[in-house]
Formats: sequence, structure tokens, C-alpha cells
Amino acid sequence: MEQSVLIEIGLPIALAIIMTGMGMTLVPSDFQRVVARPKALIWGALAALLLLPALSIVLAMALRLPAEMAVGLLIIAACPIGTTSNLIAFLARGRLALSIALTVVGSLATIVTLPLFANFALERFVHADARVYLPVLRTVAMLLGIVLVPVLIGMLVRHKAPALAARAERAVSLFGALVLLALIVGIGISVADQWLRILASAGPAVIALSVCGILLGFVGSRLLGIGAEETITVVVGMSVRNAAIGMLIAIGMMNSPEMAVPAALYGLLMYAFGFALIGYGRMTIRAAA
Repeated sequence: MEQSVLIEIGLPIALAIIMTGMGMTLVPSDFQRVVARPKALIWGALAALLLLPALSIVLAMALRLPAEMAVGLLIIAACPIGTTSNLIAFLARGRLALSIALTVVGSLATIVTLPLFANFALERFVHADARVYLPVLRTVAMLLGIVLVPVLIGMLVRHKAPALAARAERAVSLFGALVLLALIVGIGISVADQWLRILASAGPAVIALSVCGILLGFVGSRLLGIGAEETITVVVGMSVRNAAIGMLIAIGMMNSPEMAVPAALYGLLMYAFGFALIGYGRMTIRAAA
């Protein structure tokens, strides 16, 4: 289940371009608003970092998953929020500044939380003594290269050339949607000969995790009185994970292709759910506007 060159090289470049365009829609006050009203950020971070992994443990035990699948499910649930969540939140008319803040906070926090959950899973389900460590430099480089620097460049362009930035929004939305579509097709083709095996072994658990995570994000946000734009942003953050890191840990650190299966399937299905969230967000937020 090696990722294609398109995904390994083309996706980061495309995301950096998209994040530059999305940065053109932001001003410093957008981030100041997130800090001034941090409830959505705190809830979104706690839900993604702690509640989703806890939910995966419950599902693994309830579904009586094989040990390797249980570990793999917990690993993907504990992975950092994927950088494509920013694109999905943007297309769904969520709060882009909040989405970026969730990505940064979540990615940095998982340097600590992901190894803790992964090691717990090994001890609980496999009774193994192996230790897992998240590649810190790779995580920081990803944040800088794909998220922070492109967004800052986009914000600078908006400051210097606001007319250009205003015209860029429609093009960025179209390009982003095309990239997501190409990503789904590319991943689907790369595992075309393994679909039945992957779905049979991990399908129910991964689908249950995705659906329950989305519902948890919606219900929790509504109970906390969080607005529609913030709610869809939190839900997207709950549903999109950096599946590449999950597969890296399973195959590269644990030498277990079986543990990588949940991450591989989640990495495909999350974009299908992402498209559904985009449709939901554009309908409901437009109606509320």
C-alpha cells in the first residue's frame, strides 16, 4: 500500500498553493477572533486529540477487532489532523483561521499524545514492549511548508494587492475541489486490487469511527452553543486525519502491514465524508447567512 508519487509529491505542492490562496482570504483579525473566543478551538482540539482516540478504543472492544486491527484503528484516531482539513473547512464555509489553528495545535500536541496512545494500544491489545516515537522534525516541517508559510504569503498578498486576493477566492475553491477529487481517484486506483480485503477487514470499524466522530463533533458543538461556521470546522477537524503518519508508524516503526490497513482505508474514506461535509456546510451556512 505504498503511496503514489502523485500523493507523496504532488499533494503537498498542491496544498501549499491552495493554502497560499486561502491565506489571501484572511486578515490578522481572523486569528485574533479565534484567540478572543477560544471555546471552539479548545473543544475542537480536545475532541480530536482525546475523545476520538477514546472512541476508537470503545469501538475496537465492542467490535472485538483482531489485535493488529485494534492497534491500527487507535493509531489512525490518534494521528494529527490532516492539512487537507483546512481546504475542506474552507470549501464548507467554515472558519479558516480556526481550522488552521486546530491543525497547528493538534499537530504539535500529537507529538506527545500519539506515542502515548500507540504505546497504550500495543500494551492493551498486543502485549508488546515496542516503543513509538513521532518524527518531530517531519511534523514541524510539514506545518511550516504546507500550512504556515503559504498562509502568511497569502495574507501578505491580500495586504499588498487586495483586488487580486478578492479575485483569487473563486479560483482557489475550484482548484481545491479538483485536487480533492483527484486525490480520491488516485488513492482508489492505488488500492484497486485490494478493495475487498481492506473493506472486509477494516471497513465496519473505520466507517463506525468516521461516523461516530462526525456525530460527536456536531452534538458536542451544539451543546456548547458553538456557531454554525465553527461547528463545521470542528467536525472537519474530527474527521480528517494525517493517514500517511499512521501508515508510517504501522509499517515503518511496527513492521506490521496489517496495522496499516485502518489508516489506508480511513485515508480514502475521509475525503468521501469530506465532500459530504462540504455539501452540508455550503447548504446550511448559506441558509443561515
